[in-house]
Parts: sequence; structure tokens; C-alpha cells
Amino acid sequence: MNFRQLEYIIAVERYRNFKRAAIACDVAQSTLSREIQRLEKEFDLIIFDRSRQPVLPTLKGLDIIGKAKEIRFQQKEFIQMALEKKNEISGQINLAITEILAPYITPIFIKKITKKYPKLEIKILELSDRRIEDYLINEQVDAAVMINPSLTHGYYEQKLYKEKLCIYSTELKNKPNNLISLIDLNFNEILLHEDLRDLLIRQIKDLGTRSSETLRNNKIKYLKGNLETLKNIIDLNGGTMFIPKIAATYMSKEDRTQLFTFKENTLELEVNLVSTRGFEKKRILKQLVNELSNLLEFSTF
Repeated sequence: MNFRQLEYIIAVERYRNFKRAAIACDVAQSTLSREIQRLEKEFDLIIFDRSRQPVLPTLKGLDIIGKAKEIRFQQKEFIQMALEKKNEISGQINLAITEILAPYITPIFIKKITKKYPKLEIKILELSDRRIEDYLINEQVDAAVMINPSLTHGYYEQKLYKEKLCIYSTELKNKPNNLISLIDLNFNEILLHEDLRDLLIRQIKDLGTRSSETLRNNKIKYLKGNLETLKNIIDLNGGTMFIPKIAATYMSKEDRTQLFTFKENTLELEVNLVSTRGFEKKRILKQLVNELSNLLEFSTF
């Protein structure tokens, strides 16, 4: 028995498919299948019922996989403890970032952090809020940068900074100092990112305006994906969208003339770093929170 074999059976149980598990483990499917068979032969038991699709663990297999997860967690804890004794930040962290902010915050921190901690490998995934929760549950990421997380219990949340929402529009005209009010907006014509919809409904309702009801109207265009794609659509075709203020860092002077801020009761989003309660890379997490908070707090335009 070895740690790789334990990793393989955990992956098959997660994906319920040998091919997808092999891809996730970055090995050939034949290698993964052979190693699992060796493990089964060593202990004279069947871990997976291969006659069923998707592949399912046997009852004995479920017990083995549960213990394998405990062992793998303890292995990671041991490695992290050993690294801490060397007093260095190293290892690997898989970090998910909400796609609302990813295009804007990733360039700010990635080079500085990797330069400061050359032995730390950061793998970044740009995901929707819904997919982030799935990835956290399945331990496909170690931590995630999220806006106003509304996850179920079982997670640590640490504040990074507060992000203000602005309006980017080719249609708003004659607004002194580019200041606007919520009543200036036609909510039926806004291109709205799906992950921002529920956040805005809560925020605007808290501000005591009835615009939150308008946000529920079916005429609003709910779109997924990168906010820069929505901005490009507006640049070519005209329109209005909500956008985080940090996006102005990358805008030209001309684009900034189309960026509008709210003159009353600003819409603020709390950006947090979320990790599972069993997250073993606590020292990396602590440093990551400190670095991200310092870099992002002072990077808005």
C-alpha cells in the first residue's frame, strides 16, 4: 500500500469514473486501474463494483475509502508541520476566485506573492459562486476568494477587503462628476451577471429601495462568465452593467468617463477568503490572507 493508491481510490469515489479520476490524478487510466487492483489484491477485497455505471464503492470499499481520506489528511498535516519547522512558506495551494473579481484581483497579487514566496505554488481556478461551493465540498480547491459568501456551515471565512460596485454605461449622460443615484437606473435594461443578482437584491433591499423588486423582473439579462466579456459587449453595442470599482485599475481614460459611482449609500461587497474547517495548510492560509488584504485594500482606483 502507498499514498498514491489511496489518492486513486479517493478520486474514483469522488468522480465515480476511472477515466475522470485518472485525469484528476494526472496519470494514465491504465496506471490508476492497475494500482487500485494491486491494493485490492493486497487486502483481498473489492473496493469498487465495476459492473455498475457510474462506478460505486462496495460496502467494504466505503470503509476503506473513509480511512484513506483520514490517512491522506494526516499525511498533508505532517508535511505542513515539517515545512513550518523549516520556517518557510512552501507547498501547493489550489485557490478558486469568483469570476466576478478574478480578472481584476489576480494580476495584482499573483506576481508579488510568487516572488515573495518562491517555493509556494498557487493554482488558480476562475469559477462561478455555485461551482466554488461544489469544489470546496469535493476538496478540489483548498480555499476560495468569494463575495458575501452564503455557504452552509463547515467553512472558515476571513475578511480580505470591501469592494464597491459601480456602473459602467454608454447610455448615462450629463451626470456631474459621474455621480448617480439608484433611481437613475433602468433596471430592466441592465446586463447583469448571474452571481451579482442575488447579492444586489439583498444589498438594494437593505438600502430601503424598491428597486430590488425590479431586479426580479424577467426582462433583465442574467449572464454568466467574465465581466470583461460583458464590458466588451457594451463597448461595441451600448448598454449598462454593474462592475466592481477595482476594474477601473485597467481602464483607459476614455473608459473611465463611462464609469459612474453612487452618491448615496454606496453598494459595498465584502470579499472573504473561505476555506474548509479541515484545511491543513493553516500557515499558508494565514500568510495568504495577510498578503491579499494588504495588496487589495489599497489597489482600487
